[in-house]
Amino acid sequence: MYFEEEQGFLKQSLKVEKKLHEVKSKYQKIEVYQSAELGKILVLDGNAMFCEKDEFIYHEMLAHVPMCTHREPKDILIIGGGDGGVAREILRHEGVKVDLVELDEEVIKVSKEYFPQVGDWDNSRLSVMIESGMEFIAKAADQSYDIVIVDATDPGEISNELFEATFYAQVNRVLREDGLVAVQGGSYWMDLEGHKQILETVGRPFWIAMPYTYPMYSYPGTNWNFILASKKYHPTADIILQRADLLEGLQYYTSDMQRAAFTVPKNIKKALLGIAKN
Repeated sequence: MYFEEEQGFLKQSLKVEKKLHEVKSKYQKIEVYQSAELGKILVLDGNAMFCEKDEFIYHEMLAHVPMCTHREPKDILIIGGGDGGVAREILRHEGVKVDLVELDEEVIKVSKEYFPQVGDWDNSRLSVMIESGMEFIAKAADQSYDIVIVDATDPGEISNELFEATFYAQVNRVLREDGLVAVQGGSYWMDLEGHKQILETVGRPFWIAMPYTYPMYSYPGTNWNFILASKKYHPTADIILQRADLLEGLQYYTSDMQRAAFTVPKNIKKALLGIAKN
């Protein structure tokens, strides 16, 4: 038995033993598969979000790159992230408070049942709101967050508003003067034009806007990208080393991995000329 996922020109098959769960929420189809090699796999609308074997890569890189770039992050907003993994990683940092805004409450329910190790749901520093990310950020106070993380699915029916210029104008507004944002940015190997569009949209209000790379067993093509956009701090020049390399319990992220992730192949650097802001 195989779970198959199509991304543009590529179809990927993952061998699975059985389907553990399927539910149709108000917004999307949610499935959980069991794989002997990859552990349990979370799937939304036919797209693998993560598996137990690789979830730490995604969540550590989306969380700790911005957290170890900003000088003194205290107030963090996560849009999406209903599996709880990014919040878990951010909460490793002492003294931070996290607001998590998830549209689909069913994602949280399924994640708590099948992936309890991914979230840190009982942490007193975590507040969870079930709401549209766009609606939440439109009414948030000016300069109320140090970091915003957009942990959304690829652009589609329920997530399109999180990839629009009006949304990132609001992100810019709610961030403090030295704030930054990290975003799920597709893949410049799998869809260069789509990645360029996201990078240009996210980066428009910011001084710095750069893609960085992470590998995922469960994603077609394996190599995917986040985007970091910043009002002040540079993700390779301003790494807080004593924070990055003293975090306990990590399996992937280090300051060396952060620097390496921003290394871009020559052909991609040429393709992103005038869009990426280094």
